[in-house]
Amino acid sequence: MSDIRAQVTTETHGTVILASILSGLIKGQNLAGEYLLARSAEQVPLDTGDLMGSGQVVNAEQPGEDTLVVYDRPQAARLHEHPEYQFQNGRKGKYLEDPALENKSTLGQIIAKEGGVR
Repeated sequence: MSDIRAQVTTETHGTVILASILSGLIKGQNLAGEYLLARSAEQVPLDTGDLMGSGQVVNAEQPGEDTLVVYDRPQAARLHEHPEYQFQNGRKGKYLEDPALENKSTLGQIIAKEGGVR
């Protein structure tokens, strides 16, 4: 009986794979921010449109950075923190916090999908 031998060499590209995953996660995080902005725009108090028009996403660029959803007007915090105020057409306080909590699962799915997590 003769011996059969084989030599197998493998290469791992861990740093390339990790960079790709992190890049996808950042992209997903930023897409989730856009999704949250759209959901919050449906609830933000609307008088002249000034507050809603100030909504923006500040994208993360590096791993570990936060994606921010920002409404940048003087009245933003006051209106957000007073859910007892009465607004028209389903508009309300907590216009950013509530959509974030209501869509938590969807936001996580967006991030996971872009990061290649199943």
